This record gives sequence, structure tokens and C-alpha cells, in this order.
Amino acid sequence: MLKATPKLLLVPAVAIALALAGCTSGTGSNAPGATTGAVADSHLTHILKSKTIKIAVSADSPGYGVMNSSGAYEGFDIDLANALGTSLGAKVQFVTATNESRIPLLQTDKADAVIATFTASDARAQVVDMSTPYAASSTVFMIPSGSSISSYADLDGKSVATSRGSVGEAILKANFPKAKVTDFNTVADSIQALKSHKVDALIENNAIIGGLVKSNPSTFQVLKGEPLKPALFSIGIKQGDQTWLNYLNNFIRNYNISGQNEAALQKWFGLHLPPYLAL
Repeated sequence: MLKATPKLLLVPAVAIALALAGCTSGTGSNAPGATTGAVADSHLTHILKSKTIKIAVSADSPGYGVMNSSGAYEGFDIDLANALGTSLGAKVQFVTATNESRIPLLQTDKADAVIATFTASDARAQVVDMSTPYAASSTVFMIPSGSSISSYADLDGKSVATSRGSVGEAILKANFPKAKVTDFNTVADSIQALKSHKVDALIENNAIIGGLVKSNPSTFQVLKGEPLKPALFSIGIKQGDQTWLNYLNNFIRNYNISGQNEAALQKWFGLHLPPYLAL
């Protein structure tokens, strides 16, 4: 079995992205300039010319993306964003995003890409384009240590914190209709609400909650029950830019092959890359 190493970068990513764009343009060889126009208008082309890429990230998702005390971003998604910038020879300009603002930032060209625990849902695929997945997660509930809530059935009538526009919010509304949905603008606000006992529970990504429970065992615990709706995380971009999407898909494959993705997962969560995402 061939062992992946950082040197095993099969082809220059930019070259294959542009080549793939020509293959998938759908204009045919009898339409001079059509593909060239598409490439010229691509975010990829503008990034390569400006040497700058704007990436929307979370600033309050522990493990994935937070802003530390010195004002710098750090986390698993931040490592991916920085690696993407390096692959393009571009300076990364971070744009702080909430769950609710991620899609508008793409649609208004305020970000070239979103790397912020962006679940590849069918609903989102109708309004933005998403790369091949780079990570996987599931959704769980967190409750205060010593809570009387011991099962999903106990959530009936209880207030549950979630962040607006998140997958957790959608799951809560669809599967727990008797729970009281309490929306917040950010994950940090949701966590603080639970910590100050303004809500009875919180629904979020399993890695985020796992990290919170691990660092605050006397404060929080995971509610027992099967994890809900496994999800795949993708890089989100504005709809219709096939050249840029081709590049991102190629970049993620090389990021996996190089071992950088596995190293980042180990660093931030102590997890391994799922086999179905490894290639």
C-alpha cells in the first residue's frame, strides 16, 4: 500500500483546475472564447492576480474557528484556510461569519469562500456551490452537569439553545417540536446561555461539544443518546463558478493526500480522518 507523504502532490493544482474548467464548460470546441471568459471571471483568476483571498470563518466555534486573546484566528478550519491561501500564493484575509451570514457573504462577493463548519445540505446546495467534503461530524445535545434531563424525551417543554442558520436549529425544529427553540446569533452566545442557566440544553456539533465537556467536566455533560444526522463539511463558494470549484476539489484531495488534514484533526480534536474522506 502506497504511504501518503507531503511530497505526494500529484499535479500542480492551478493547472488541473484550469484544465478541468475547459472540460466541464459545456460550450464545446466551436465556441471560441467561451471557456476563456468563464476562467477570466472566476474567483480563482482574481485571487491569482490580486494575491489575496477573502475567507469567511467562525470566530466562536471551539476547535474549528475562534479568535484568541491576541486577536488572531485559530482552529481546524483556520488551518485549512491558511493551507488554501498557501496553495494559491495568496494572503488570507479572514472575514468573521456567523451561521446566518455565511451564505450572504458569498452571494455579495464579500468572501471568496466559506470555511466555517459549513454542512453540505441539499437546501444550501440550491443557493451556493460546495466542494468535496473535508470533514465529517454529527449533532448532539449538551446539558449542565447534574441536570434532570437524562434522555431526548426529557427535552419536551425545555428551552434549547441553538445558533440561527445552523444545522442544529433545523434538526431541533424538525425532530423536537415540543422543545422550546431559543435562537442566538453565535455559538458563543448559546454556550454562555447554558452556562448561566438561561436555557436547559444546547444543540451543536459533536466535536465542539466534546471539546467543551472535556475542558469543563464539572460544568457540562453530553446528553445520552444516538448522535443526530451525521454531516459533511465542505468549502462553500458563490454559485456558478466551476473553475473555482474545480480548484477547491483538487486542493482538498491534495490536502488529504499530504497528511495535513489528518494532522489537523489530531491536533484539534484527537480524531482520525474517516476513510471515505481520505481520497
